[in-house]
Amino acid sequence: MPMWIRTILIVMLAMSCGSAHAQKQALPSVLIIGDSIYSQNARSVASELKDKASVVIAAMPQDTVLNSATVIEHLDVLLGRADRNGKPLPEDQCPTWDLIHINVGLGDLIYRVPDIESFRILPIHAGGVVTTEPKQYEKNLDVLMGKLKATGAKIVWANTTPIRDSRSNVFKLGSEIEYNNIASKVVARHGVATNDMYTYVKHLINMDKPAGHGADPFNFDKKPIHMPIVRVVEKAFGLKPMPETAEEKAVKEVQEKPTPKQG
Repeated sequence: MPMWIRTILIVMLAMSCGSAHAQKQALPSVLIIGDSIYSQNARSVASELKDKASVVIAAMPQDTVLNSATVIEHLDVLLGRADRNGKPLPEDQCPTWDLIHINVGLGDLIYRVPDIESFRILPIHAGGVVTTEPKQYEKNLDVLMGKLKATGAKIVWANTTPIRDSRSNVFKLGSEIEYNNIASKVVARHGVATNDMYTYVKHLINMDKPAGHGADPFNFDKKPIHMPIVRVVEKAFGLKPMPETAEEKAVKEVQEKPTPKQG
């Protein structure tokens, strides 16, 4: 074989291998930002979408409870632009994101010891005060959505999951509804879609059952709630949908069940 033909073939093969490698590596990059509820769910999302999307759980800033104010304060850490101590990283080490799925709500709704900088929960009946008042929550989300949109990523907001009665008494029943309504208006103004985690979870768990011990509502009757996030990622990048799960079927059955007639 003439040398010049061999050289062309080698170059073409190298280009082909390089292209295949690039395609293999070019998975959609997804960042999940949220409170402690989302840590386990994000791991489940990453597992379900293995080889389809690169799903990353935002690094939690040290000694920080996430709420609408602290997310803004530590946004560079959450986005991977700074280390967990807040030290900026070189630009070439900063990741870029195709989609950012974010939720902050329960950290704003929890009742805490008033007038101290450190975060300590305190039951409502013992004098606890809500972490973030509604008007401030709206202002914080407005700032947050603007900063997230500036990243160039597609932003998806997840609303706050339901609060059930519990012995801890550090959440006010029904408060998530008011705050979800506030968030819905804010994100709509920014052209951001909402992942309705509230409705999904409400139809999945027994809302009449006491939530149990601890700082609920971080309890979902041991049922996985990550599939709505998976569906968001599938839809955003045109991925082949996974088969419907038992939990999704259960939610659909509740939603399709006729409402009993009154009287």
